[in-house]
Amino acid sequence: MSRIARENMNTSFFHVIVQGVNKEYIFNNNRYKGKYLQFIKEAKKQYQINIIAYVIMSNHTHLLLHTDYTRVLSEFMKKINEDYGRYYNYMENRVGHVFRDRFLSEPITYEKYLLNCIAYIHNNPVKANIVEKNEEYKFSSYLDYINKTGFVNEDIIELVFGRKKIDIDNYLLIHTKKPYYFAEYDDILQENMNELINEIEEEYGKNIFKIVQNPKYLEKIVLEIKDRIKISNNQLANYLQVDKNKIYRILK
Repeated sequence: MSRIARENMNTSFFHVIVQGVNKEYIFNNNRYKGKYLQFIKEAKKQYQINIIAYVIMSNHTHLLLHTDYTRVLSEFMKKINEDYGRYYNYMENRVGHVFRDRFLSEPITYEKYLLNCIAYIHNNPVKANIVEKNEEYKFSSYLDYINKTGFVNEDIIELVFGRKKIDIDNYLLIHTKKPYYFAEYDDILQENMNELINEIEEEYGKNIFKIVQNPKYLEKIVLEIKDRIKISNNQLANYLQVDKNKIYRILK
């Protein structure tokens, strides 16, 4: 199998997860899954972004995206989720948040990890015992690679495999090998928070819980975390071990 061009393996590939608020089943029928896929297709036309793989499950979606502009990733996901949020609330005669935050993402930085991410995404319905075989699930990109349909064309195949023609045997093989562990929604949030808190503690030379005892520092840190990580106010209060009302007052 040809190797992926190194210039594409910095931070151009992202594994993105979106999940229903309170883990609700916001894609609980084929009509809703199809509508979310439609919004993905429409948003793709507006942004310089490639859809490498996807699967739409009942309460969450996995996307593997490629873009040379990280800013576009946020704009792309914001567009999709806002459009679907309005649609879902209208259809369900409800108000309020549809998604648990906007999305979470992890960079894919080397070739084997990329191939395993594709397999991980496509294997979701089998892992959840919804179908026995990947090809039986309608709302994933598994068959798109074989048939060159949906988002998959020669450019996508070349981006992933280094050639315009897919090697079917190799493609099938990556789905049968045991894939790398991929973090789920809560795991990614935990990893991102741990990394950011370590940075803050190094900057201040103190334990995070001592730092946030100072109201001035608490405000600064809350604003920085909310700017860099998609986290709810209650989750942030739990991480920092402060009264959630303090968080709400800072962000009001």
